[in-house]
Parts: sequence; C-alpha cells; structure tokens
Amino acid sequence: MWYEPAKTSAQKILAAKLQAEKIVFYENQQLEGWEVDIYIPDYYLVVEVDGFYHLSTKQQAKDLEKDSQLRAAGYHVLRFTNAQIYQDGSRCVQEIKELIAGHGQRIKEAERVEAPKQLWQDRLAELKEQMQNKEKKDPGGDRGQ
Repeated sequence: MWYEPAKTSAQKILAAKLQAEKIVFYENQQLEGWEVDIYIPDYYLVVEVDGFYHLSTKQQAKDLEKDSQLRAAGYHVLRFTNAQIYQDGSRCVQEIKELIAGHGQRIKEAERVEAPKQLWQDRLAELKEQMQNKEKKDPGGDRGQ
C-alpha cells in the first residue's frame, strides 16, 4: 500500500507560487527522519507550513526538535503559518527567493544564517507565559465549574 501524505490548502498555494517562479522543490519528503512540507534541494532549504495544530505546546516542542535536528544536519528551515500564505503568499515566496539569492554557493551554508523570528511565535510565547502566571496565582482556577 502506498502512503501519500495529505497536503494542506496553504501548502498547495505555496507550491503553486513556487512552481510559477520556476523554483525546483519536492513536497512531503523525508529528511533526517522527519517529514518536511517543502524541500528545495539546491539550497538545502526546508519550508514548513504551520496550521492551527502547530500552536499547541506539544507540537511546538516537536517543531523545535525537528528544526534543531535539520539545522544540525545543515538544512535551513523557514516556517510560514497558513495565515501568512493565505494573506500574502507572494511575500512568503519573496522571502524564500531572498534567502536563495543570499546563497552564492549551493552548499549547506544555510545553517549559519539566522532565520528571522516570526511574530506569531513571539505572541504565542507571551500568551503561554500569561497563562502560566495565571495558573500559578490560581492553581484550581475555574476548572470543573
């Protein structure tokens, strides 16, 4: 039996935009034991498309581990949210093109480039901290009422 990983709508949109730019890529590839959404092999670039599921604490921990292992193996990892792709997919493609243009050589240089921190990650970290502080002040909270 052949398993074909599901592609999200946002991933399909981004893939179509990359194809229009004639950027060679593969979808849903296995790298270093992880499935990646989009892999651009000429630049050792992995592009992940994060939906709502990636907001959970458990999934964020997995994503951090995945990113760390891929970067340690020499891959550069970019992450975009579904919302970023839906609202301004062209900007996402522009970021990918800028990263590619910044690499004069097609070698595993990407690990040395620091990816810009995404604003949604900062906001999520703030919300998580607020929730933890609230739980510390009121451990029982309103649960079960």
